[in-house]
Amino acid sequence: MQGSLKLATGEIFNGDWYGEINKSYGEVIHYTGMGNFLEFLTDPAVKGKIVLSTYPGILNSSTDTNKFESDHIQAVGVITQQTLPLNNIDNHTIAGLCMQQNIPVLTNTDTRAIMKRLRAGGEMPAKMVANEQLKVVDPTPSTPIAVNTNKKMNQSGSKHMVIIDFGVKKSLINWLIAENYKLTIVAPEMPANEIVALDPDGVIFSGGPGNPEVWKQNHSEYRKIAEKYPTIGFGLGHQILASTFGATVEKLARGHRSFKQPIIHTATNQVFLSVQNHGYAVDEQSLKDTGFSISFKSIQDGTVDGLVHDQYQIVTYQFHPNGKNVKLETMMLHSFFHQLDQQKGVKLYA
Repeated sequence: MQGSLKLATGEIFNGDWYGEINKSYGEVIHYTGMGNFLEFLTDPAVKGKIVLSTYPGILNSSTDTNKFESDHIQAVGVITQQTLPLNNIDNHTIAGLCMQQNIPVLTNTDTRAIMKRLRAGGEMPAKMVANEQLKVVDPTPSTPIAVNTNKKMNQSGSKHMVIIDFGVKKSLINWLIAENYKLTIVAPEMPANEIVALDPDGVIFSGGPGNPEVWKQNHSEYRKIAEKYPTIGFGLGHQILASTFGATVEKLARGHRSFKQPIIHTATNQVFLSVQNHGYAVDEQSLKDTGFSISFKSIQDGTVDGLVHDQYQIVTYQFHPNGKNVKLETMMLHSFFHQLDQQKGVKLYA
């Protein structure tokens, strides 16, 4: 079956369609990595996105549920240059997983031409459609929002961490359990007094999809929490905490989406490769009077990738731990969690 992608600009790219669903809407983002595609597709930060993959053959990659960052594929569509067999798609590949979970795939497509358009015009809304006439693309597609109720894990852990769930990744949960933390995962709308009643030792603002401005009505509650407990934010959580204290967050023309984003630690000038998946960034010029200082910056474009508060025990990172970059993650996490026993307000330097 034939299918097409129509960008918000009106440009149309044709290919071969696979999947039971005959249309899909979302923002087109690109993934240029040669691996980790399964982790990327299941990352909650990809929720509601159409993913353009530039590496050929990536749909043939095998699946391993231990690598899932959530329970299912979060993207609403996949586009690739690769061709697939008309029948007998291996169920143990990413292509087979997409078919099982009703994620449409557009193959045999000129991904280079699409990528050039996204490089020039930035990530944009689009419509994927199978074998029917294309209509105008909605220029402002909605982003699904993470919702969670109280979920308790590893209740015999030594320290109690509350995770405010905007779209938490499984790898973060697994890391915390491996470090023997007691976890309670709560909805983003939970009032501060209810979080206080849980008696946490620290609070994590998780990553997730979409625009942090969606959560601005909760800023006053988030500030109460961050000022009271040692707090750490990742990805979207980093952006939400920054905006809670008065910073602004801007849309990037080209998001940072890979497992090897170069960053620099401002205090030591050490360079690291980091895991990032976001389309927004904290505006450096807006940090004045927020109390935040920059701890990490992107080498790619100079955007803010890490913050530390000068008064409260708050650190934030635009990137995520994945259990592989030991030196960076020691700087990010161990230095923070080792201070849970200390008095609130101790200044952090990582």
